[in-house]
Amino acid sequence: MKIAQRAAALVVCVSLAAACSGERDGASGDAGAKASPTHALSTVAPPPAAPSPAPQKNSPPADTSSESGEKSTWVALSPRWKQVRSAPLRDASRLVDVVATGPDAAWAVGFHDGAEDDEGRPVMQRWNGRTWSKVALPPLSGPGGFDATGPDDIWFAGDAEVAHWDGRRWAVHRPFGIAEDKHFSDVSVHNGRALLIGSDASGSFIVSGEDGKFAFQFPGRAGAFHAISHRAGHAWVVGAKSRESCAGLTPMVLHSRQKHSSWEELRLPDIPGGSLRAVTQISPTDVWAVGEITNGGGNAHEGDPSCPDTYETAEDQPTTPLVLHWDGRAWRQMTVPPAKGSLTGVTAFGPDDVWVSGHESVVLHFNGRKWTAESAFGRGTVKAIAAIPGTKDLWAVGAIDEWTDEGEDFVLRRDGRGPRDGG
Repeated sequence: MKIAQRAAALVVCVSLAAACSGERDGASGDAGAKASPTHALSTVAPPPAAPSPAPQKNSPPADTSSESGEKSTWVALSPRWKQVRSAPLRDASRLVDVVATGPDAAWAVGFHDGAEDDEGRPVMQRWNGRTWSKVALPPLSGPGGFDATGPDDIWFAGDAEVAHWDGRRWAVHRPFGIAEDKHFSDVSVHNGRALLIGSDASGSFIVSGEDGKFAFQFPGRAGAFHAISHRAGHAWVVGAKSRESCAGLTPMVLHSRQKHSSWEELRLPDIPGGSLRAVTQISPTDVWAVGEITNGGGNAHEGDPSCPDTYETAEDQPTTPLVLHWDGRAWRQMTVPPAKGSLTGVTAFGPDDVWVSGHESVVLHFNGRKWTAESAFGRGTVKAIAAIPGTKDLWAVGAIDEWTDEGEDFVLRRDGRGPRDGG
């Protein structure tokens, strides 16, 4: 599962009735295939205030202001989302990823005891079916990603170390020895085998781990790897790479079919400024990846360290949502309701039940025909979202006033029983 990275404060502008279907042109064969024009999206005036989630300790009232201070157009607050009391954390806390393996088993990770210029100490919480409680962690410098298949198989990647919980104790491994210039960004686990992605001065890499032994699968290369999904003999890595002549970023997807097979970079639509932040596989022919498109093309240095670093300029540029879908033949860009904002997480119960999280706690749903949008919380950002196996419920975690001294984590749960909102 991926650990979402810092995103600039954005304004989400969506229509309460916005519902889109159809895909933009993909990249099934012709190089440089272009996306078709975005469908027009309408905006509406704010409706009367919707009820807020049940108050929890240290939970501020909901509002519709973005963290940049700008007012955003309302998205209906769904009454299906309720705030759930999480384990008490120290100041400047945020939760950035969540994994569920059943109704009574879920884990969330993040940071606390931080500050505006310090992400803080890593923290993990566990849901036992009744309450969230803190999990004791070994000394780690992360999180750089985590995943779990059950209570006896949890992987937690720090900056340069990997910890594995086998149900009795944590075993900490340092695949790079004493090297300190390598940093993990995500990990995905399937059938006892972990795949990790990260980066160093030479570029990005992929490492496999099994039975306490680790090996480079993909030595350093240009491109930024942000998230990985590893299921059913297929592995997918998503991120961004530099466009030709360092002209900003464009999305990137790598794919591997078998345990020891090579990695292939797949053809995508050329989307200037595009970057993918999360990925989930429903089947080898049904894969979703989400992220954002940065106005102005983004910082090419992120995808290629040899390009000039334009972080200061790119950080303040507005973004629009990016959703790509793989149907077994081609990656295609989807049109989704929000007119502005970044997408941070994706999960699915099946082909006709896909959920995407994003800035200002807007959650998108695809029912196989069209997209709808709802608000999960009054403010803040949902950093990650997870389907709960054996139910139609969802977990979502995030933060209010992220990257400030007043940052505060939250945990939400969506009740999936009964007719679905918005079709």
